[in-house]
Amino acid sequence: MALTTLLVTSGPLEGRRVVLEPGVELVIGREDAELTIADAQISRRHAAIRGDRNGVEIRDLGSLNGTWVNGEKIERARLLHVGDTVEVGGTSLEVEAAQEGRDRRTVRVRRGTEMLGTEAPQGDELRRVTALFADVVGSTGLGERLRPEEVKSLIGDCVTRMSRAVEQYGGAVQAYMGDGIAAFFGVPAVHEDDAERAARAALRILEAVEAYARDIEGAWGIADFNVRVGINTGQAAVGLVGARDPQRVSLGDTTNVAARLQGTAQPGTISIGEETARALAARFVVEPLGDVSVKGRESPVRTWRLVRPATSAPGPPSHPLVDRKTELAQLSTALDEVEAGRGQTILLVGDAGIGKTRLLDEVRGLATPRVTWLEGHSVSYGEELLLTPFVEILRTWLGVAEDEAEVATRMKIQAKLGALLGARADSLRTLARLLSVRLEPEAREDTSAALAASDIREAYIAWLEALSEHRPTVVVVEDLQWADAASCDLALDVVELTERVPLLLATTLRPDPASAAWRLRGRVLTEYPHRVKELGIGPLDDAAAEELLVQLFTGELNPIARQGIVARAEGNPLYLQELLRILTDGGGLERERRSWGLTSTSSTLLSPALESLLVARIDHLPDSARRLAQAAAVIGRTFPVRVLERVSGAGDVRADLQVLLRAEIIREHRRYPEFECIFKHGLLQEAALSTLTAERRRDLYGRVAAAFEVLFDAPPDDYLERLAHYYAHSDDLAKALDYLERAGERAALLQAEPQAVELWTRSSEIASRLGDTAAELRIAARLADLGT
Repeated sequence: MALTTLLVTSGPLEGRRVVLEPGVELVIGREDAELTIADAQISRRHAAIRGDRNGVEIRDLGSLNGTWVNGEKIERARLLHVGDTVEVGGTSLEVEAAQEGRDRRTVRVRRGTEMLGTEAPQGDELRRVTALFADVVGSTGLGERLRPEEVKSLIGDCVTRMSRAVEQYGGAVQAYMGDGIAAFFGVPAVHEDDAERAARAALRILEAVEAYARDIEGAWGIADFNVRVGINTGQAAVGLVGARDPQRVSLGDTTNVAARLQGTAQPGTISIGEETARALAARFVVEPLGDVSVKGRESPVRTWRLVRPATSAPGPPSHPLVDRKTELAQLSTALDEVEAGRGQTILLVGDAGIGKTRLLDEVRGLATPRVTWLEGHSVSYGEELLLTPFVEILRTWLGVAEDEAEVATRMKIQAKLGALLGARADSLRTLARLLSVRLEPEAREDTSAALAASDIREAYIAWLEALSEHRPTVVVVEDLQWADAASCDLALDVVELTERVPLLLATTLRPDPASAAWRLRGRVLTEYPHRVKELGIGPLDDAAAEELLVQLFTGELNPIARQGIVARAEGNPLYLQELLRILTDGGGLERERRSWGLTSTSSTLLSPALESLLVARIDHLPDSARRLAQAAAVIGRTFPVRVLERVSGAGDVRADLQVLLRAEIIREHRRYPEFECIFKHGLLQEAALSTLTAERRRDLYGRVAAAFEVLFDAPPDDYLERLAHYYAHSDDLAKALDYLERAGERAALLQAEPQAVELWTRSSEIASRLGDTAAELRIAARLADLGT
């Protein structure tokens, strides 16, 4: 067999080439694979590719999201040819003929393991992480009652169960501590909902250990086996430690506090820190525990107990809908169509926080008395939780909680679902199995056998069809971009069902070309143009954003504060709300006579929720593209590409730039007279900056300043303030002082006295930091000449 190469065209390895050796089977997966890819949508062992004299063959290994070749999901082994496109999770690969020594990105995979998509970053980084510590209570006493091998088996099995719960929700176990674990959410990559992931993992740990404790009591007669958990969220330094086998770890106060919280938790409970509690308050039940002291910390830590997920339905929106008249009219029309008997599908597409859910809240208020409203949510950690939104929809309609007893669930299924489906016993049994319930427990139904995907879809559609025949029905699926492939397949069947019954399918999704939902979007817009309508939800204009701000803030903001907040939010309602929250809570507002104004620190504040949301977008890029975004952020919101090329030191800046453009982190600003790009949102630039350590940031600022000095032939005066800004944030304060003084002189010559005063005042501050007395006297004299 001739060598064959797989070119990765999207995902964490974008731009890589992987060479297949003859006779070597290449298993692609998230772990325990020959080719390990840091892609959360890929199963642990996803697919296998093998080349021999008959050609290159690929087969799926029972993955959750399926393996796709040229847009078709493969059910069995399939031969690959040059030009074929393979999709696994969020990663796409193109088959091409290999050429030896092609480029530095070619990786030869032999009989070993290649770890790709997780290459080590250059230096430490800062990021917001959630640390989870869990350990077995009273494990030291087990040695007196059991043999060493029994202790090892008992504790080892418990630690395995705890680790499995962490990994189920996308966390990483960093250390095993004999009878416990230290795990992190946000390492190696941040997610916007890391605190929620950790909370659900912790609750799953308690549930798993409770069941395990019953087994232990039966086998060993030990009645007090238990576990306790501590969770804390905050900024942490993330980097590599170790010599022979360095590992990426998280260190700092956040980790220390989590360990302390775990140590003070009562057996069978979860203690959480203040920031974690704030992040979870809307979705979970938490109870205050008071303050605990932490060694090495002057101030105590306020703690809460995490009890359970909240079960109450969401309340009414906190503020009236602003603007969106056109979109609301289109949704109302779709609702009228369904009431008239004509099924519809609406795709609400827009960035996170842009207002898709708020629009649906408004429609629900109009629709509830007239239709049956069903709502389900996809989750970002649901790669191993099939059909999550549709299971939630069915549970909610039945009035069944997740932790409800099986007998109660069975009775509700038989009473409510049985009455609707009538003689369709197979559909009733399948839907019961979907909820992990046996309708006839005495008959010992085999619930371990996997349900066929086609049977699930057929039964679910039968239920929705029967429901819609009684009354017009609205099915809402939120965050479809996170849905698994099985959910997308079922959503396609629901779209087809709208041809026959009065049913409105409304979905919200973010632009994500790598997701199964984006493929579904393309298909339904093509095949059902008469039934499917896409609504692109864009930013609010400044007038609407200011109206929203006035509604959200109970006091009076002065015009400068209002304009500043609106400008930073750039029309995104969530960003505006979060900016206002962090300004209010973090000291970014100060009281004036009759209104509130911004403080000097207001422009540097970024709420934890926004930081996690925005850093998550950057963090899931390939490492080289992520580092390029950090360097670009130092240059500014708008940045010349040739400065970035000189600063980054990377080998293929243009390729990484294309990654950032496709991911909509940046966009082209202009081509002439200088090729410049701009961050799509100013807060994305701030988020990229927030991940840099102080040392790395100073280094980059110095390199940016030097690049401007070397590359641009324009008169130096055009760059005086810009160069002063860069050097003021670097280690070269002497150059910052020089450029600031010169910029002040230029402003004075142009009779721009307020600007000259501001520049020389900054010069004086830097001269003081340098201990340059002569400069301080010189600047003081200049200020005196201006009468200040």
